[in-house]
Amino acid sequence: MRLLRLLIATACAVFALAIPGVGPAQAAAAGPPQTIPALRQWTAGTGTYTFTDATRVVVDPAHTAQLADEAATFAQELGALAGRSVAVVTGSAATGDIGLSLGGAALPTEGYRMTVAGSLTIQAGTDTGAFYGTRSVLQLLHQSTAVPAGTAVDWPAKAERGLMVDQGRKFFTVDWLEQHIKELAYLKLNYFHFHLSDTFGFRLESSTHPEIVSADHYSKQDIADLVELGRKYHVTIVPEIDTPGHMNAVLAAHPELKLESSSGAVSNDFIDLSLPGSYALIEDLINEYLPLFPALYWHIGADEYVADYGKYPQLLSYARAHYGANATAKDTYYGFVNWADDLVRAGGKTTRMWNDGIKSGDGTLRPHPGIVVEYWYTYGLTPQQLADAGHIVANESWTPTYYVLGGPKPDTKWMYETWTPDRFEGGNTLSDPAKNPGSLIHVWCDIPTAETEEQIATGIMYPLRALAQQTWGSPKPAATYAAFTPLVAAVGHNPAWPGLAQPGNLALGRPTTASSTETANFPAAAATDGDPATRWSSAYSHPQWLQVDLGSTQNVSRAVLRWDGPARALPRPRP
Repeated sequence: MRLLRLLIATACAVFALAIPGVGPAQAAAAGPPQTIPALRQWTAGTGTYTFTDATRVVVDPAHTAQLADEAATFAQELGALAGRSVAVVTGSAATGDIGLSLGGAALPTEGYRMTVAGSLTIQAGTDTGAFYGTRSVLQLLHQSTAVPAGTAVDWPAKAERGLMVDQGRKFFTVDWLEQHIKELAYLKLNYFHFHLSDTFGFRLESSTHPEIVSADHYSKQDIADLVELGRKYHVTIVPEIDTPGHMNAVLAAHPELKLESSSGAVSNDFIDLSLPGSYALIEDLINEYLPLFPALYWHIGADEYVADYGKYPQLLSYARAHYGANATAKDTYYGFVNWADDLVRAGGKTTRMWNDGIKSGDGTLRPHPGIVVEYWYTYGLTPQQLADAGHIVANESWTPTYYVLGGPKPDTKWMYETWTPDRFEGGNTLSDPAKNPGSLIHVWCDIPTAETEEQIATGIMYPLRALAQQTWGSPKPAATYAAFTPLVAAVGHNPAWPGLAQPGNLALGRPTTASSTETANFPAAAATDGDPATRWSSAYSHPQWLQVDLGSTQNVSRAVLRWDGPARALPRPRP
């Protein structure tokens, strides 16, 4: 029944293909051009900018050195979008050109000014700001070759906006990671957290401890290439080697370091912090990998280690031997955190850790105040208590940022309509929101085989875009999530996203309307976005129709329907 309905809808759409309608540039005249995240400020002008076959990227000669990389990347993406090469030149932008320049000292670091007239120009205080301006241009040109005239001034509310993937439990291919570096950049997201070790794997090549490395892992050259791609796209890659818990893959090769309880029970995931060998191994790894990642941060994990310290008298003995007669067993954990922080700081970086191990009154030590604490659940100290102790507190709350394979998923509607990145798990807030740098979508692979890479990419598509909007903090482009989802489909993916190059597809990315949608996750625009992982689905009733505006009269040779199986070509329609 569903297939028949979609066939009928597509057949109806065939005769609508050649009917010019109202395009995005015309529709946007009543408001700002639509991007994700939305533009913070927009002042409408008169007229339209048009991208043509002669359009060039023109760099201000005074800033060629600073903007050369951004211009080259932008031209490459414009070429993928337009299906032709786009030249990069220096000079002044002429009609139809896109100009890049620096200046605007009053703009925030990641801010930019976009002026749309006969030419389109981006001016920013930094190369990062200019890069984000090019993201807006790509999204606008994805929707239409014409952009309404006006001026935008745009900047983010939060400094950290991005994605975490649990590579320790599930190995993600380098191709997938590369795709998502570009995808994050397309959405002005700038932070990629690599959770590189956990229950089922240790994913980094090691010269100091090759015995712990899983069969599926990244070479150091893989990481160098990913870091360089991140630099090119202004995405910071922050590594995490999870210690002293979740160390199953490491301890499988070093059973002598497993934590053993007083009853003789041996833990497969806790390393024994009373043993000198544990510190030697972890120090080897931190010192080996610190130079591999140029990011300012190093994540030590430090989550979910030992629920009942009374079972491990050796931890109490160690604490009293090292931290005084009044020390508690938990002080061994706190002492480890500070020891690891000393190593990280000696390497010129700032330590990050999860929040759940930091509690009140259970030790004589406290974690160093310079450590960034990532608050994910309501265990231990509140975000405000952590901030009062001197910590920057990142909002990595379970609700709504956790995407768990085989488990809960983000409530993206609630994320978009209600949540803000300053609302921590349990409704907690900070008196000074500036102490919260931002938030990420977190992909946790508790059941690694529950979803494929492709399914994960599809599953996080809408949450990433809702997070991009909320962490950027600009006025929402639509009041409801249902009204936001068609914009998600219209903006689509970055130009390098797999499967988007479809020569001869006249409907690709064109404005699309339908008689109905089953839910907000299946908008009409998904029928023509070129992404095989998305789709339009109508309501369960007859009749239904789909209309695609090609922008001009075209000769249509055939219409192809792809729906849960091989493509089905409909009979050739009349031109």
